[in-house]
Amino acid sequence: MTWAVGAVTVLGGVLLPATAASAAEDVITVTSLGLSGPGTLRGALEAANASTNPDGVRIVFDAALAGTGELSLTGGSANSMLTTDMTPPGSSWDTLGARFLIDSEVPVSIDFTNLDGITDIDGSFAAGIYVASDDVSLSNLANLRAAESGIVISGTGTTVTNVELKDNDTNWQEVGVLLLDGAADTTLTDLVIQSPLYGGIIVEHDATVTNTVIDGLASRGVETYAHVFIDNDSTVTGFTVRNSVLGNPAETSPTHGVWLDQNATVTGLTVADSTIQSPGKNGLFFDGAGQTLTDTSITGTTFGGNEGKNISRTIGNNTADWNGLVFSGNDVSYAGSVVFGGTLTDATFADNSFTNISDGVFAALQLGDTTTNVDVTGNTFDVIWAVDTIRVQGAGATDVVIADNTIENLIADISRSAIRIDAPGTGNIVQNNTLIQDLTDETLPATVDNHWAIYNSANAASADAPVGWSIIGNSIDGFGGRDRSQAPIVHNAIGTLPVIGNTFGANTRGGTDPVIEESGFWFLWNVGDSVSNNTVQTFRPETVRYDGTTATFTAVQPANLIGNNTAAAPVTLHVYWTAADNAEEYLGEITGVAPGASVSIPTTHTTGFLRVQTVDANGFTSQYSSIDEDTAVVPAAPAVTGTTPTGATGTGTSGATITVRNTKGDVVATAVVGENGAWSLTSGLTCNTQYFVDQTVDGVESATIPFTTAACPTTPGTGGGTTGGAGGKGSTGGSLANTGGADLTGVALGAMAVLLLGGSMLVRARRRRA
Repeated sequence: MTWAVGAVTVLGGVLLPATAASAAEDVITVTSLGLSGPGTLRGALEAANASTNPDGVRIVFDAALAGTGELSLTGGSANSMLTTDMTPPGSSWDTLGARFLIDSEVPVSIDFTNLDGITDIDGSFAAGIYVASDDVSLSNLANLRAAESGIVISGTGTTVTNVELKDNDTNWQEVGVLLLDGAADTTLTDLVIQSPLYGGIIVEHDATVTNTVIDGLASRGVETYAHVFIDNDSTVTGFTVRNSVLGNPAETSPTHGVWLDQNATVTGLTVADSTIQSPGKNGLFFDGAGQTLTDTSITGTTFGGNEGKNISRTIGNNTADWNGLVFSGNDVSYAGSVVFGGTLTDATFADNSFTNISDGVFAALQLGDTTTNVDVTGNTFDVIWAVDTIRVQGAGATDVVIADNTIENLIADISRSAIRIDAPGTGNIVQNNTLIQDLTDETLPATVDNHWAIYNSANAASADAPVGWSIIGNSIDGFGGRDRSQAPIVHNAIGTLPVIGNTFGANTRGGTDPVIEESGFWFLWNVGDSVSNNTVQTFRPETVRYDGTTATFTAVQPANLIGNNTAAAPVTLHVYWTAADNAEEYLGEITGVAPGASVSIPTTHTTGFLRVQTVDANGFTSQYSSIDEDTAVVPAAPAVTGTTPTGATGTGTSGATITVRNTKGDVVATAVVGENGAWSLTSGLTCNTQYFVDQTVDGVESATIPFTTAACPTTPGTGGGTTGGAGGKGSTGGSLANTGGADLTGVALGAMAVLLLGGSMLVRARRRRA
């Protein structure tokens, strides 16, 4: 038989040679549930710790151990491989050593298959397994219940797979897995952690921990702190929790999902495709202040999701500094708010679903204190009982985009906003959001009385300075309070605030009375008189005419209502179409408009009404105008089917009055379209002349078309050599005379005329010579 060099098998403490087909590592088989000596786990670890085989040591358990009971630890420090505390001073998780120690110069792996479990039965305050060396693998342990931390890691390259750490009956086991200073490249896969006293997986305080991956963790019943706990003053780089379930809706001792303690610095925190659901507790909880998070990613995760078992804040109120955050594709339901109270820079909140949110203190998504380069896009919010739905507050906001979100069914019973702006700044926009409050929905509480779709209270430095926000192109319906006593959009602050292109559906209170254009329940309310958009007086559209391709109206500048100020010309008019008294469709803008100008804008509508909103030369945005109910559809222009030198014929609308004008606009002729749809003018026009014709139907003039009368007739004796000579009317002077015998007299007379003409010419020639 050929033996493998450097590879041995230890069975029951006896060294056996390994075959050439075996791995190069040493294989040690545990055959005893004893606490020390040959064949025990402790004996195997002592051999592994002393090994010099560069290919490492693999420890396995004899199949005969399966079903024979757990490895039960007792005897205090006598049965601990490490009797000194491996945690730093001031640790909340300090221990009296470890029952089992892995501290080898070579890789060590332990496959616990065939072992029923490990239990520390005397509560000796020692960790279960301490991994102090590098390249260690632990797998397939049915259960480990230690008196302090189940597994403690300070080495590099530790892998723990398919291990359970459960202590459902006592409070001995304080921590499932504890990561100490120096732990790096740790992978924890398919762990089950139940009822530790303090935390499921904990990063020690003041520790530097790098590249941790937690995949497939099922943690529940943590009694004090959190399923994942990053302790104070720690520095963590690369920390991933994915495909995991933290908490259970049936927990009797629920706690937070991820806890970040004061002054923790975390770079590359990732929470992905997981569920965080401890009732009454936070998804991410912050204790104290001073946390710094860089390049955080929270994606595809369910926060809460259990009716009647709501979690508290999704992201708890915090003053942390966030730089680089992606919060996308998450399902937040039966949960509290997502709250940021510190700086938030380079963040994206996209494509999340927020439903059944309950929070009486914060908005469902609340941003502040300083917010820079943040996008809130494509999210849905439904059934929100919170202070607001989206709020941006604090010292300032720069380049914040709130766009393409859908917010509906706020259910608070006091005044709330779908979107509230409290922080001034630069380059911020609320755009293309759909905001719906359906008070006819019988599933909503009868006490619902939410007022505002968008509310601004951010102040600019002065009344003519920009607030730093624009509110553009949002679709709004149903806001304004149950009694419709409030405007859906409110500018209750100092400064210029562009509010343009926003439309309002049929459930939003409108009106036609121009006297109340600036009342609080109208579409936009510039509350602060001259300090809020200068409460600029809007123009009004009058004499509105539709023709199927455009709407034409007169831009009238009315007298200022009380409290309003004159719009500085020239103005830009933003035009809205409404079927009744709202503003359902934005048609576009018309620039450079002077008072009294006739203007037009493209639209295919031929019914309904127009409103305008005025932005004056100083950038002040007005309220929406009232509507002119006296609108008309412009008839099609009549057709001209033929002309004569003095008249014309054509077709039109039966009974219409045909009017012909010259190029000066003077009426020169009229006619009436007959029942057969034809009209004609036989006189009154001048040949070869341009005219303009229209028709008036029910008092409305049509569009005008030009036409030109027929060419003037020719006059006898003029043009083309025509004469009135002996050849008679129409004879041609250039033709030869008839020399036939029938008319010799004409020939003789012609000859005589030639002679006389010749004599006359001779006399004239002689006179010139004289």
